[in-house]
Amino acid sequence: MSIFERLAAWIPGQWEKVIITAVLIGLAFLVSNLWTRYLARMEISAEKRRMQLVWVRNVIWFVAMLIIVSVWASTIAGFALSLAAVAGAILIVSKELVMCIHGYFYATLVQPYKIGDVIEFNQLRGRVVDIDMFATTLVELDKAGQRTGKVAEFPNGLLLTHPLVNASPNGAFALHAIRIPMPERFSHDLDGIEAAALAAADHATAAWQEEAMTHFRKASEENFIALPSGKTKVSWDFSDPEHLVLVIRVACPIEQRAKVEQAVFRDTWRALSPEPPTLSANR
Repeated sequence: MSIFERLAAWIPGQWEKVIITAVLIGLAFLVSNLWTRYLARMEISAEKRRMQLVWVRNVIWFVAMLIIVSVWASTIAGFALSLAAVAGAILIVSKELVMCIHGYFYATLVQPYKIGDVIEFNQLRGRVVDIDMFATTLVELDKAGQRTGKVAEFPNGLLLTHPLVNASPNGAFALHAIRIPMPERFSHDLDGIEAAALAAADHATAAWQEEAMTHFRKASEENFIALPSGKTKVSWDFSDPEHLVLVIRVACPIEQRAKVEQAVFRDTWRALSPEPPTLSANR
């Protein structure tokens, strides 16, 4: 018996549905590839291109799967009673798979994050670059917000059991806390340290300070949440009395957090450190 005869015996009277399913899958692949090529020719940023690619691709496959399920609905209903006996075993075996699909629907409907957001999840920190039915892909970032060159993934099922922090829920601007340990020799002049830090932070964020404050005020009104104003703020972490830490909170564009942090640190340290002694030319 040939392979085609075996398939015919295995799926009697279902060849039309098999052909329709194969055509739908082929069309989904074709449309996805055409959309990818179309986006490659568009003059838009890589982040927007990635966002549109993932969104349209997921819509295409969702529609294709919905049609396939509709085509096989009568067959599925016919097997429903026979499958009921093993449904419990299948559910136990495929628990993780089912949780991943549920997690995907949670991420799609609730939208705790989207493409381009920076999130912290289960000891991972990175920018979201892809969300499919089974996993979310991140470009890993270090504590300063710089790319490490690594890519991380986590199953969507973990979204149902682990807390998630979205570091960029308010759009283009984010609040960033810069922590600068202070040596003991500076502890006698806390007011001078705060003044130097505020001056350094205001200088580093002057280009967008007003825009950031307007942004956070508008986000508060739209989301009915009392968000911080975005104004630069200085405070102290004295949880360890022997090691004071200056905390400077600034509002800045998400992609410039590392640059702002370095500028604030350098300017603050220059203001606090004495000028190095100059060597005499005729020593």
